[in-house]
Amino acid sequence: MARPTTQVRRPAEQGSKAQPRSVSVRMYRDILGDCFLLRVPDGDRTRHILIDCGILQGMPGATEQANRIMADIKSVTTVLDVLVVTHEHVDHLSGFEQAKSIFSEVTVSELWLAWTEDPRDEQAMRLRAGREKVKTLLAKSYTAFANYKSFMSHPEYSDDEDPSEADGEPLEPGPLDELSSVLAFAGIGPDGPGVKSASSTAAILERLKLKAERVRYMTPGTKPELGFASGIGVYVLGPPRDEKLLRRSDPRKNHAEVYQLSGDVGEDYLLAASVMLEGEDSSLDADDLQRLQMSLPFGLRAMVPLDNRLAEIGLRTDDAARSTALSSYDDPANDWRKVDIDWLGATEALALKLDSDTNNTSLVLAFELGEGPHGRVLLFPGDAQIGSWLSWHDLTWPPGAQKGDIDSVNVADLLAKTVLYKVGHHASHNATPREFGLELMTHPDLVAMIPVEEAFANNSKHWKMPFRALLDRLVEKTGGRVIRADRAKADIKAYADDTLSIELQLDARQWQSFFDNLDEISDHQGPLALEYRIPYSTS
Repeated sequence: MARPTTQVRRPAEQGSKAQPRSVSVRMYRDILGDCFLLRVPDGDRTRHILIDCGILQGMPGATEQANRIMADIKSVTTVLDVLVVTHEHVDHLSGFEQAKSIFSEVTVSELWLAWTEDPRDEQAMRLRAGREKVKTLLAKSYTAFANYKSFMSHPEYSDDEDPSEADGEPLEPGPLDELSSVLAFAGIGPDGPGVKSASSTAAILERLKLKAERVRYMTPGTKPELGFASGIGVYVLGPPRDEKLLRRSDPRKNHAEVYQLSGDVGEDYLLAASVMLEGEDSSLDADDLQRLQMSLPFGLRAMVPLDNRLAEIGLRTDDAARSTALSSYDDPANDWRKVDIDWLGATEALALKLDSDTNNTSLVLAFELGEGPHGRVLLFPGDAQIGSWLSWHDLTWPPGAQKGDIDSVNVADLLAKTVLYKVGHHASHNATPREFGLELMTHPDLVAMIPVEEAFANNSKHWKMPFRALLDRLVEKTGGRVIRADRAKADIKAYADDTLSIELQLDARQWQSFFDNLDEISDHQGPLALEYRIPYSTS
């Protein structure tokens, strides 16, 4: 099926005064992380909106790159009219710490955060308390994993040899390496799991709150005023208040919700480990006790506890029974029967679940340039995953309006007018829904921006970013206008020519219009950013 041609613009009605304008979106390059600087016209001046600034831990030269990025931001403006922090992950926050000396010279007028960060919101406080408890458990589980002698002495995990190679061949990362990588997302590190350092994501976020002249917490379904730049509206889409959707990161198997379904992530909350690790003062409520008993691999009668920490579920034993159990346990002949650290294998699943849940707390914003049927939307979803995307379709503006009402707006309207999609979560497999997301982006001028560094994501982290099926569909939907943080301007059309069939390719005029609005930004060290201008008009 042939791709639609560029939308025909009707001339402005007689007597109206069309004012051509453009918003520029600068995406910083060669990082696995998000950092976007928006330049917005406001009469005879320009306003600036920064959305996130972070680089994933472990990227070579991350601190140097963060300082280059922040220096460029400062060269453009020393005042951020709005700083948006989508969620508390290191690849969205680290730059404020890595380049803090430069950032200290930049003023932040307003800081926008999701309602999940509001210290006065009871639901947010409860969710945050649960998240902190899981972080503590993960940190202690990591320590137990790392310190266990039989684990550390195993050749596969030993520190006695270079973990990067054995017999000249690269080694796959061990479970401890993978767990450490996942914990980094949760703000546990970089000084080590459990260490609350000045560079933790929570600490960075608190400093940003103190720095900003005003902090605003955004709730889905609202339309906050920018206070500048007439003709631009902002719609808040996420994160959802519905906790079932807030915790839903993976698509359902019986519905084609994304471009490929992910595998299951276990929800073993390590209740037994929690009791053992947190100490004598830990306690379980009735629901936790039931879940713990159901999760035990053997019946209670087969268990001999080494202390009375689990007495609350009926596990008690006398000194004689404990002594007998210990003598059998310490017999080297029984080493093969031990399962001491097997429960720690579930720690990574829990860490991944925490990571996904945090992604779903992303503040999701849709900027509408102009109004009415000719408005153009810039969609910034952070790292929102399936539950958040689904929740948007229950929203209508103004609040209380019904879908179909004159002058009402819903998410399908916004997606249909989207001309710039900041691809969620570095184009991972489960952060861009199919029918509820990308397929509703039908504007013929659609452009996608992907903040990704494929070589690092694939080779160092073993992540499929960008996910191939999603990337292919993005190329089809945009006619090849996919701007990647790890590719130069010249690579865009070449990739489209190699990928798209003839009937889906843009014509020469469409490519020229696109490239006329796309600039490469460099500093004295080389390429630094790609900036795309989105023209619009107001009457």
